[in-house]
Amino acid sequence: MNKYSALQCISTYSLLSLTKPFSFVDDLFIVIVLFQQSLAECASYKSLIKALGHVGEFPALMIYDNSPEALNWKSRPSAVIYVHNPSNPGVSKAYNEAHKVASQLNKKWLLLVDQDTEFPKTIFSDYSNAIKKYPQINVFTPSLFDSRGLISPFQLQWGKGSRITSLNSTIYSFTQFKIINSGMLISADAFKKAGGYDERFPLDYSDIAFLDRVSNHEPDFVLIASRCPHHFSATKKISDLLADLDRFKSFCEATRLYKITSIQTVILTWIILPRALKLSFQMKDIRFLRMGIDHIIQTE
Repeated sequence: MNKYSALQCISTYSLLSLTKPFSFVDDLFIVIVLFQQSLAECASYKSLIKALGHVGEFPALMIYDNSPEALNWKSRPSAVIYVHNPSNPGVSKAYNEAHKVASQLNKKWLLLVDQDTEFPKTIFSDYSNAIKKYPQINVFTPSLFDSRGLISPFQLQWGKGSRITSLNSTIYSFTQFKIINSGMLISADAFKKAGGYDERFPLDYSDIAFLDRVSNHEPDFVLIASRCPHHFSATKKISDLLADLDRFKSFCEATRLYKITSIQTVILTWIILPRALKLSFQMKDIRFLRMGIDHIIQTE
């Protein structure tokens, strides 16, 4: 399939227009960002489809595919919009494009999803119940866990994220905690007021930079009851030297950009140097350390 813009896909693929009692799903637009993974391997897609089976209806869903090759679907649900962008601009571009489509479709809620998040069957009822309980709030998220424990929400100090042990399902301030992109349910209006995602952050710091602006209008978020396994990229086993060098370079550039654009005090040495040392040791390659030091020197 050739590359399509998100808005072109509205006229290319039909959407199901359903009127059912579960109004929250009818007002929902979901975007899943895909990269070099089939839908059969995509934990988020498979788990959301199962969860929707319990709800009984299928909302508008966008698959934004940043892979070099497009998916070859023999049959695609008519409610699915597929966008292939082999230039791999990152998640920020995908979320902004999804918001454009959601606005065109007059959807009230936008659910941002990473390909590696596994959602429980109760995810939509948990979102819906939280919206009813906290009608004044426009940002909701589940707890996300990897093999080491809770990864979202998390705390941010001097620009560096740190884990917390656990949190109860209730309302919190963005001055207390931050959340990652995947699983974030945000109203289309709040997304627009924040000016969308900064596409200069393809992946790292994309959520932090975005929520810095969201918090100017929406100071609080709600942690819903759902608990979701998530394969956080930073905890995955390192396997490819060149890919990891490129990935680390992207991380360093995003960290520098966040320091430059953020009003917060960001200490690059505190953030970059430990990761550079860890990667140099694990990969037995001094280039990680050299790269990290170069980025620190150029900025501080």
